[in-house]
Amino acid sequence: MGLTFNKHFCPSNDVVFAVMFGKRDLFCRLIQAVTGDKIDLDGDPHTQATLREDDVLLNIIKFDTFAPTQNKRFYSADMQRSYKESRQERRTVYYACRAVSTQNVDDMAYEDLNPVHISFILTSHKDDRPIRHVKLCDTETHEVFDDLLTLTQVYIPTVIKTYDKNTDLYIFARFFKITDQKKADTFVKKFGTHDLGKELILLYNTAVADAQKLSQIESRPYFLGRLTEVQLEEERQKARKKGEEMGEYTKAIKVAKNMLYRGVSPELIAEYLELDVDIIRSLRP
Repeated sequence: MGLTFNKHFCPSNDVVFAVMFGKRDLFCRLIQAVTGDKIDLDGDPHTQATLREDDVLLNIIKFDTFAPTQNKRFYSADMQRSYKESRQERRTVYYACRAVSTQNVDDMAYEDLNPVHISFILTSHKDDRPIRHVKLCDTETHEVFDDLLTLTQVYIPTVIKTYDKNTDLYIFARFFKITDQKKADTFVKKFGTHDLGKELILLYNTAVADAQKLSQIESRPYFLGRLTEVQLEEERQKARKKGEEMGEYTKAIKVAKNMLYRGVSPELIAEYLELDVDIIRSLRP
């Protein structure tokens, strides 16, 4: 069985992730690979690919996939797009806390709050450790203050460099780093006979076979909001670059005027400053 790579809907695309990991067995296997916890669900997890826009959960829980377990814990898995480091960390904490604060508390029974385990898959960010587990703890003794909230960040590039190649997490990492058909073929060659590899290939091929459906899901507010945030950062970078270029251009014009004043020919100035000669001539008094 081959893997039919789709450039836009690649394995690390969050829409594809929400579709694929809406399957109970695959979701549970990812959670165990990431957290070490073996979980049991009553059914398939909730995903942003299946929630209706009028579903109350859509506005409360902002994760790609999420599910309550049989022992009354809450687990989520989220495929993260590229954000700058400071925004990434704050975003992680913000949405993790939201998973706690949106729970109902009756008669001040805070002890009945369900612990939440939030996992973020990071395909481009790097860290010295492949996985970071974060809890609320005392800064001096490092004792856990409360186990209500656990954050897990998985750094895919580091997993690939350091993890045992026979582990589920390594196979997941290699799958998420498929960025072209050549890497897709390599994945099939190395993991196509492994039960997890076969499942990932099958579910991915099934998902991208209906690209029109994936595009419809991508147009929903949840995914559009993410897209807008990424695009905003790209536009900021473009604006900064343009500003730098305009600054250099302004300096060049100032130098050109001084050179004209000193009697240097427009042709020489244009060659020296790499500007259009007509622009230089237009600067003559």
